[in-house]
Amino acid sequence: MTTPSLPEVSSPPAVEAAPRKRRPPRRVEVTRVQVLSPLMRRITLHGSELQGFEVNDPASYMKLIFPEPGQTEPDRPLPDGPRAKSMRTYTPLAVRPEALEVDVDFVLHGDGPASTWAAQVEVGQVLFLMGPGPGYKLALDAQQHVLIGDDSALPAFETILAALPATASIRLLMEVADAAEERALHSPAALATQWVVRGADNTQAGTALEAALRLAGPPAAEARIYLACEAAAMRRLRLLLINELGVDRARIVGRGYWKLGTVNHPDHDYGDEA
Repeated sequence: MTTPSLPEVSSPPAVEAAPRKRRPPRRVEVTRVQVLSPLMRRITLHGSELQGFEVNDPASYMKLIFPEPGQTEPDRPLPDGPRAKSMRTYTPLAVRPEALEVDVDFVLHGDGPASTWAAQVEVGQVLFLMGPGPGYKLALDAQQHVLIGDDSALPAFETILAALPATASIRLLMEVADAAEERALHSPAALATQWVVRGADNTQAGTALEAALRLAGPPAAEARIYLACEAAAMRRLRLLLINELGVDRARIVGRGYWKLGTVNHPDHDYGDEA
């Protein structure tokens, strides 16, 4: 006796996700350079192609394309062309649509296309800008906010500080390379800032933050925490908050803004696996 075979059932064809459509690149020109500290520059970019450039959330990101060696201006990227080699991720600090301007802060951290460019920048130089990408969804009803990060996250933190209401309270813990990087920060909210120094050795990234966080003890039970720094340090600090200080992981948003030994770290490192 043979067992009747089951009828074959054909699977529906897989539906491929549509590729994410790139926003067109925008040509922008440097119109102003401010020295905020020995290692931080605030650069204003202007251009008619900034028409329609809008940022809705703090800690959003955009891509900047820098000239290659020997170029005075980068090539305009093609819509479906390869990724530009000298493209890096930055925070749009302040956007002024009526003036077609955006401010960007640069940390002068050593060799690399962005840092090298920012160290010699002059009015009139040209970049291409792409974006913006999404940012941090603020819980505006929360009373307590904690921001923990290194100097790479300072521009993003400033956009968060500007967006929080006067009814909120903020504790900011900021790690910098040198005490000379400390400067006044402002917010409508009640702000308490603590600066810690890691020194010039980037292999010590996060060490000073870790010590200060342990010394300070657990944050308020209802506090919302934004943690952004070197990728491995971010994971260590995230685990410290959860395992040692008893913070609910759902109240922590993590961002690895850079990574030791990596030239161009991805902009979507959230450390959720930690």
